[in-house]
Amino acid sequence: SESARLGPSLEGCNCTQDISMSAEDVAPDVGASSSEALQVVVIFYGGFSLAQLIIFCLVRNRFQKLYNCRKSVEDLNCELCKREWGMFDWMPGVLSVTEDELFEQCGFDTVSFCRILKLGMKLSMIGCFNAIWLIPTYSSSPKEASNVNVTDALDELTLGNVPTGDSRLFGSLIAAYIMTFAAIYLLYNEFFWYIAERHRFMSRESPQNYAVYVSGVPPELRSKRALGDFFRFLFKDSILEIELVKKISEMNDLKDEREELERHLAHEVGDFEDDGDRPTRLTSSGFVDAIESYQMELKECKTTINTKIDQLEEEWEEHEQRVLKAKQAGEPVGEPPENIDDAAFVSFKTLQSTTTALQLLHHHTPFNLLAQEAPLPKDVYWGNIGINHWRLQFTSICAGFLTLITCVLWTIPVTFISTFTKVESLKEEFEFLRTISDNFSLFNELLALVAPIALIQLTNLLPVILGWFCQLEGHIGENQLQASLFSKLTFFMIVQVFFVSAISGSLFDQINELADDPANKTINILATSLPGQAVTFMAYILVKSTVGMSDELTRLWIAIYAGIRKLLPPNKTEDERAEDVTFINIFTFAPLCNPGNMDYTALFSDVILMFIILFVYAVLAPLACFVMTFGFFCLQLAYRNQVIFIYDPSNDTGGKLWPKVAGYIIVTMLISQVTIFGVLALKEGSIQSTLMIPLIVLTILFWRYMGQQHFRVANTLPIVECHERDDENKRNEMNYDFVLGAYKQEALIKLEDEEEDEAEEGSSSEEQPIKKKVKTKLRSVGKAISNMVNGDDSSEQKAKTGAIEHSQLSYANQQYVYDPNAAVYGMQGYGMQGGFNGGAQMQPMPGMGMPGTGMQGMGMDPSTGGIMDPSMGGMYGMYGGMGGGTAMPQSYSMI
Repeated sequence: SESARLGPSLEGCNCTQDISMSAEDVAPDVGASSSEALQVVVIFYGGFSLAQLIIFCLVRNRFQKLYNCRKSVEDLNCELCKREWGMFDWMPGVLSVTEDELFEQCGFDTVSFCRILKLGMKLSMIGCFNAIWLIPTYSSSPKEASNVNVTDALDELTLGNVPTGDSRLFGSLIAAYIMTFAAIYLLYNEFFWYIAERHRFMSRESPQNYAVYVSGVPPELRSKRALGDFFRFLFKDSILEIELVKKISEMNDLKDEREELERHLAHEVGDFEDDGDRPTRLTSSGFVDAIESYQMELKECKTTINTKIDQLEEEWEEHEQRVLKAKQAGEPVGEPPENIDDAAFVSFKTLQSTTTALQLLHHHTPFNLLAQEAPLPKDVYWGNIGINHWRLQFTSICAGFLTLITCVLWTIPVTFISTFTKVESLKEEFEFLRTISDNFSLFNELLALVAPIALIQLTNLLPVILGWFCQLEGHIGENQLQASLFSKLTFFMIVQVFFVSAISGSLFDQINELADDPANKTINILATSLPGQAVTFMAYILVKSTVGMSDELTRLWIAIYAGIRKLLPPNKTEDERAEDVTFINIFTFAPLCNPGNMDYTALFSDVILMFIILFVYAVLAPLACFVMTFGFFCLQLAYRNQVIFIYDPSNDTGGKLWPKVAGYIIVTMLISQVTIFGVLALKEGSIQSTLMIPLIVLTILFWRYMGQQHFRVANTLPIVECHERDDENKRNEMNYDFVLGAYKQEALIKLEDEEEDEAEEGSSSEEQPIKKKVKTKLRSVGKAISNMVNGDDSSEQKAKTGAIEHSQLSYANQQYVYDPNAAVYGMQGYGMQGGFNGGAQMQPMPGMGMPGTGMQGMGMDPSTGGIMDPSMGGMYGMYGGMGGGTAMPQSYSMI
């Protein structure tokens, strides 16, 4: 059930965790003692998981599509997934993979997750060391009135077996100090590892490392020229590109319409290829050829899109001209067009400029020109871009309030359903179950094992509900939404799974005694029964680690869901068969070729619960540390295998969740210390409980100390490292294609001319690659020159480099002649020559454009006589026309 794909469909996440299931719900309730209950869990769940693990070892190398998706899917290939291990050799094999290999081939998120698991395993082993002397201390306690009810063998190994006021409580105090000092020491060192690796990630050639998202752009700066001049004043020639966000709901609708037509067309073509009969469709004109009809509609849609883009660009260009004239005349800039939003993405040439821009205060008005880290281009939520900050504040408060209410009210349905999943309750409701139970002695145990299934449907709704709350908050990127979801899930885990299970389990199990003397009995029950809840949490961890690991590895539910997906439409074409099919945003059926991403949000929230159980019960019930060590090891083994062979690492956020996880670990330390303080106080250990106060203060001081600089340093690349990296990039002549145009709204990207594409298809296979390279480079150079004419000086180097590179590409095919001497630059600007038709060659004519003089550079195409007129008042002169027509550089379509 844990690996069933029944969760929120958030960007392909597919590892669902039953995070809201109470710890008591996985522990069998058969009216047995703690020892017998844990024995049932170990025998049945452990045996079942062991059988699954053996099956996985036998079949993992035979079914590559299921157990090595990254090798089967070309786009996910890596060196690690090509390694082959024997039937059982994969276990030491995946554990021996270095962190550097995981970093490069599986992502920084994977490494940070494995490091947290390793941290948990280290702390668990320290707890095991404490258990060597702490268990005999607890078990040797004499029986008195306060612990006379502790009779179970496992309960006698807990703090609950220690009489009130006994000197053995000092053992608990010492164990708490050892665990706290060990956690502080290890976590402190982990921060330095994370800082180094995080800076390594932030130095990569990735769009989000060279761009910032700017919100609250004032009306007078809502133009490329005005906003560009503002940032150029601060960063000189480091500005690479400015993309103002546009309000283009109509264009988004047209894009959706085009994509829908493309899907329909591909589907009909698939039908035709399958049976050879031309498909038809019913239109207002009757039945027509479906393929031709969709082709015609698609062509009309593309034409409409391109026409509207031209109209919008003309409108925005007119605004740019007004801004330029107003600036030259020293007059105020008028209001921008309504379809220009108050947000923009600013890309830089250097890491130093990006880092500086993120830390500067850019405007005297709060929330104006607020620079934030840019998300990955594919993860941008364009619908949330430009939302007013007042609305963001309101929705954030609403989302937090709804989360709190949900957490409080969630106890009601869980408790209600739990009453029907308990064995005794079921036998009272259904008489035939009592009859079967009387005849078969093992029936109670078997019925208890399947009881948690009744809660699966309810628990799987929680991530969906909390995901909706997160979407209300208006996050601009997937990584921000996942961070918010992680915080909500973790809060829910701590409150619902830990506190509700521990406290309610302690009180409700002895409700009859409470009725006699509520005040005194409550204190006594909490002091003895709260440590006794360790068995419940040990059962919870055993089920999570064993069943969770075996389900994750065998991927039985994934295989079943993939089989169902094969039967569901659409499935005519390869693209259709590779798509997920989702019902009501809960049930997702995915093909094997789409393994999805690791859901680190749910996994980290589960790990936080494990840490709080570890810190609390390492002192109250030290036997739990052995179970925790086993649990952390199983998770490490299973998920290392999955990230190497299964999951798509493309959603790597660069370990953005790690600081939040580290912060919550410190919070769990405080929660555990307060809990231990309370138990010691209930045990009348006045000295021991008083000595817990310095430990709590120490942890708070450590939290405060780490919060002063460590989190900030972890999320910011130092200027010195930026400078060194920028110098290296400059020496290597880094290409900025990875960020240029990355943050342009997809609906504003002009579509290729179909006739031109068809003409290319008719050319020889040897010519096509060169044609594509030449055309791509010409577009890049043309856009760069156009940007220069419009005042974007940052395009200078790109235009020069592009022209020279293109001249080299063109010599690879004699049909395209492009004289590198045309790429001269200086006062005369940049020239281009050559054409696509017949190998004609243009001779460069020097442009006479002088900055600020209003003169124009002219060029002529000798093959057709076409003229290209910069018409911009001559910042750069240009040579020659392309295609024989008139090309205006204020148009971005230079070709």
